[in-house]
Amino acid sequence: MAQKDGSMRVEPRKIGRISTGDGTRYGLPADLLETAVKRLGFLGLIIALMAPASYFIERIIQPQRVVLKEGIPFPQIVAAGLFAIGVSVCVLAWSRVLRPELMLDLGLGFEVIVAFAIALSENATPWPEDQEIRGISWNCLWISMYVVAIPGTYGKSVMAALLAACMAAFGLLVATVANDNPLPGAGRVAVLVLLPFVVAAWTIPVGRHLYRLGAQVNKARAMGSYELIDLIGRGGMGEVWTARHRMLARVSAIKLIRPETLGLDDPDHMSMVLRRFEREARATAALRSPHTIVLYDYGLSQEGNFYYVMELLDGLDLETLVERFGPQPAGRVVSFLQQAAKSLAEAHQQGLVHRDIKPRNIFSCRMGTDYDFVKVLDFGLVKVSSTSGSTDSGALTQSGVAAGTPGYMAPEVAMASSSVDGRADLYSLGCVGYRLLTGQMVFEGANAVAIALAHVGTPPMPPSQRTEMPVPFSLERVILQCLEKDPALRPQTALELNQLLAGCEDVEPWTQKEAAQWWEMHMPAAMDATAVAFANADTRSSG
Repeated sequence: MAQKDGSMRVEPRKIGRISTGDGTRYGLPADLLETAVKRLGFLGLIIALMAPASYFIERIIQPQRVVLKEGIPFPQIVAAGLFAIGVSVCVLAWSRVLRPELMLDLGLGFEVIVAFAIALSENATPWPEDQEIRGISWNCLWISMYVVAIPGTYGKSVMAALLAACMAAFGLLVATVANDNPLPGAGRVAVLVLLPFVVAAWTIPVGRHLYRLGAQVNKARAMGSYELIDLIGRGGMGEVWTARHRMLARVSAIKLIRPETLGLDDPDHMSMVLRRFEREARATAALRSPHTIVLYDYGLSQEGNFYYVMELLDGLDLETLVERFGPQPAGRVVSFLQQAAKSLAEAHQQGLVHRDIKPRNIFSCRMGTDYDFVKVLDFGLVKVSSTSGSTDSGALTQSGVAAGTPGYMAPEVAMASSSVDGRADLYSLGCVGYRLLTGQMVFEGANAVAIALAHVGTPPMPPSQRTEMPVPFSLERVILQCLEKDPALRPQTALELNQLLAGCEDVEPWTQKEAAQWWEMHMPAAMDATAVAFANADTRSSG
């Protein structure tokens, strides 16, 4: 769903205690679930095509089985119904509008419905008296094929298989009563009903074995020395997991970046980006500001994903703060901006430009006995400024990946200028301050392009005119200075911005006592948490 800032909201943030689950509610790796959903789509397509085809073929070969002279024409209804249901399942699976776990749960219902439809069609006509054996029901093939093709939790798979087997008897009963057919003898009923249950019983050890294999893959999967524990979120560029180091007790957060999101099709390009990734990761890991997210490790997984290993934080990002609690007091806004500016000051001194400063990338947390302690996140994909003295100034973001979020994008970034420096981050930080003070974006538009163009050419309305809360004049002046279109008119460094914020004498200071009281009132669970997983901001944006 599109957000006001032009980013894409993929999943709700998950902020809570560390999970010790197996990665997903199904206990299977996310990629295996995605593959299972694709297979479910293929099954839906197969059913949609085979149902009408089988009907017309049987109408030619043995019309007495499908052409009813009187009663409800179940074969025709089943053929049309399975076509519609199969197409629906195919579209739902391949469009990915539902979570994989939910889609697979719906697939179990699809298994039962198809089994009932098959039973209705097969029993639409009476069993001829002179025919001792009518053949094995198609339900036997359907039940065995589904459990092998589509993985699921052991209990759910067994339950669905047994329900599908029950549909043989239920379909026979419905067709017999509806069309007033004579009920077959006990021996023939046993043949019709028992065989699907035999197949369902066979699926129990098969399903258990397949589920164990998937669970073992999930438990064994690791990034270097880290074992993935729980999927926190998924976004346009990859995923964020909680993870545990194999040798240490420390639990961390791992951000996986899929190479395909970076457009890495050419091996030479892949090699070049890998070198840049390593260089920029080293530079980010070297940052020592207490207000910058700590990067523990980085590398390339066996599956070809870039990954960063970061600290876990106890708190919430500033976008969630505004969404839940509305505009913030001026003193608190100043405190947030000053701490973020300290983080950016060190990065800029090392030639690193963040280029995606926004409220979701600024985290307010509890750090020891300190409250409202700010951490700047997502330093993983930065641009190395051409003024840093590096001979290779091209960045991982050069191809357009993580170039910024439209709602917080500096004009020079929106215009794809080649001379982007740290002042672009200060513009974005001004947008963050504006959002915190007013609860609104600096500019809003119908789409991301309109918002970006407004940042390029439209003067911002003063924050005091967008909110009923009091906005001190000195703070408003600093915010509007950050939002100047010309970088030369903004504060020239993050340290200068920090000094300007410190000079806002008409702003009531936000004290640690007030911060602690706010946390005790609004986030008591976080006050007692020993380690709370945070969803890295990019898991909800497309970059």
